[in-house]
Amino acid sequence: MLTYLGAAAALLVVIALAVPLGLLRASLPRLDGELHEVGLKAPVRITRDGLGVPTVEAANRFDLAYGTGFVHGQDRFFQMDLARRLAGGELAELFGQVALDQDRKTRLFRLRSVAHEVLAQATEPQRALLEAYARGVNAALASLRSRPWEYWILGVPPSSWQPEDTVLVTYAMWWDLQSEDWGYERLRQEVNARLGGPECGGGWKCALGFLYPERTEWDAPVGTETPVLPAELPPPEALNIRDAHPAPATHAPKAAGRTPELDTRAGSNNWAVTGRLTATGAALVANDMHLNLRVPAVWYRARLRVSGEEGAGGPALDLIGATLPGAPLLVVGSNTHIAWGFTNSAGNWMSVTRVPCTAVGADNLTTAAGSQALTVVHERIRVKGAADAELEVRSGPGGVLWQAEPERQSCWFIGWLAQQPEATNLNLMGLERLATVAEALALAPEVGIPHENFVVGDRDGHIGWSIYGRIPNSSGPARALGKVEWTTAADHPHLIDPPRGRIWTANARVSVDAGELALIGGADASYGANYVLGARARQIRTDLFGLAGNEKPADMLHVQLDDRALFLTRWRELLLHLIDAASARAHPERAEFRRLVEAWDARAGVDSVGYRLVRSFREQTQEAAWDMVIEALGIPPEYDVGPPAQFESPLWQMVSRQPPHLLAREYADWPAFLGAQLDAVIADLRHECRELARCTWGKRNVVRVRHPLSGALPALAGFLDMPPLELPGDTHMPRVQQVAFGASERFAVSPGHEEEGYFLLPGGQSGHPLSPFYRSGFLAWAHGEPQPFLPGPAQHTLTLVPK
Repeated sequence: MLTYLGAAAALLVVIALAVPLGLLRASLPRLDGELHEVGLKAPVRITRDGLGVPTVEAANRFDLAYGTGFVHGQDRFFQMDLARRLAGGELAELFGQVALDQDRKTRLFRLRSVAHEVLAQATEPQRALLEAYARGVNAALASLRSRPWEYWILGVPPSSWQPEDTVLVTYAMWWDLQSEDWGYERLRQEVNARLGGPECGGGWKCALGFLYPERTEWDAPVGTETPVLPAELPPPEALNIRDAHPAPATHAPKAAGRTPELDTRAGSNNWAVTGRLTATGAALVANDMHLNLRVPAVWYRARLRVSGEEGAGGPALDLIGATLPGAPLLVVGSNTHIAWGFTNSAGNWMSVTRVPCTAVGADNLTTAAGSQALTVVHERIRVKGAADAELEVRSGPGGVLWQAEPERQSCWFIGWLAQQPEATNLNLMGLERLATVAEALALAPEVGIPHENFVVGDRDGHIGWSIYGRIPNSSGPARALGKVEWTTAADHPHLIDPPRGRIWTANARVSVDAGELALIGGADASYGANYVLGARARQIRTDLFGLAGNEKPADMLHVQLDDRALFLTRWRELLLHLIDAASARAHPERAEFRRLVEAWDARAGVDSVGYRLVRSFREQTQEAAWDMVIEALGIPPEYDVGPPAQFESPLWQMVSRQPPHLLAREYADWPAFLGAQLDAVIADLRHECRELARCTWGKRNVVRVRHPLSGALPALAGFLDMPPLELPGDTHMPRVQQVAFGASERFAVSPGHEEEGYFLLPGGQSGHPLSPFYRSGFLAWAHGEPQPFLPGPAQHTLTLVPK
């Protein structure tokens, strides 16, 4: 009897596993053969190479959009769905209450309604292209023998793709790149208010210019300029931490076991080298966009071709590089005439306004000057497994009411350029048929995307930079509000063929022109805009000028993988000075710390102990120093989103020049403060590693690239996620690499010489875990092993035939 029961139980287990496995297999896309599809004018041929990279060939641009939608729908539909739902504030419809808070944040901006307006103002060919793309996506869904596997897990069917959803995917990128800036802008305004405002005298900008410097000694713009000297220390009458009331208290070293969070504002890299310095004579363009890493990868490699002969022969259109699932165009890569890449511009593209309110009503708020009317729109958020949620979106002259705190007499309003329908469009597609850098720069003022540093090079060796993204021609604080006038080719920031033959961007200042900087930074231009520290850009510049000419793509990969710790060198010297002979004798654990720091190899390598120790000390010191500032000014803790990226410069002035008035009173002097931070780091690392000598950087920098559903399905995490790996790299160096943040792609290519280029993605082409293309390419990306820029020989061929 027990034998039969055991056999029956085993059979039930097999059936229970076989049913979902069968559904999982049924949702794999078809890669070979012939499918008859409605909506095509001519056949579309889709080949895939050994990595699953498709080449889509069509007779016209509209059928090419259809084919692009088809491969995106086959391989990445769930990813596309999450992107449109993120922007539209519609994730709770899939995930229930757990996603409701996120939906409320994005629904405030009513981006689906804005997307309708964007679509309405598009040209007729652009709308036709989006419609063809949507038909291709939906045809791919219909071609599957079962719904995409994620929807079986979630217990809901997928919703069809609509043309406006492509606009929402663009808004998801707006959100990813710019939504964190609001908190930093509010904090800056709070700091300014407590320092007395810009009207106070002394030329110190009330110490705001010290804490938020416009330029730092780390800056490395492309244009030549006088080296930037460190900011002067503010006098006690401008900023006095030691005599602050109440005295700072909570900035003391944190409990053992706490490790500073890794920085995910590290941005991206791109650069271009003029043809006179390359092996081919064509320009050489490199790009690695740093984003949150996830499964599947953010980008989707493809080659998109329209057949037909041009005057000189060859395909009428040949686009190679990275597409964004959800959009029918090439984002970065080459059209064989020009090559281009992007990094976040780090400009100021919103208006954050504080209104001193004392009460908030249904359609008004009360201020000392009287009542201020608000317009109200009621939004309904669908919630899986629960009643719909209602959201009242209130707006005033300052934009959308973001946060209401009448108890603090603060109502915060946000105006964001993404809410302007004219700020988003499909004009990026104009790059497809351009042949020169000059033409690409002329297009810049008309391109409506989240604002990016655009770096471009052409076959003839020219290189250029501009901002791709529409820029208001005003630099005032309200420039994102009301009717916006935009820059034109006459005043839009740009640079072409600099004398030194190289252009680089890394989310720091590129231009040295005051007018261009004002257009990019807006009202915050004099406070560093949202630029990251220039250390990474400086190291890239050093690497590029260190090359001997005759440069090739392999040289660019060497720069992208540079993990030297140049930025931390002065912090290592500070540590060695701090742990002098007397300190080492009195504190044996400090002596061990010093020994390990002395032995560092000056790289963020996986086996480096010294790097991790120096980095941890700097992070601990920065947090403690910033806490002293914030608490002395009485900033509410919930407003504190951390120091600005440029804080390294004032921080170094504090710890190196050691002014008594910028030190909290519970420390006798600056050496006591620094010693306390050192001891806190030692306690933290001993708690985590047991022994300092075992605290390698690799153990801290374990890269985990995860599927969005693996957290809810821990038993399947090993099946869904990429393998966790210890990887080199960090923030202030070209090889940006953190736990779930890093290069979302890496490539280098000369237009017209694509066969010599390389392209790397942190994951495979397919979003299906049973696909052979699910993990293909991940290990090559992790280890920096170049893979060809062009797709390889066809392994699969699928033809879409008009029905």
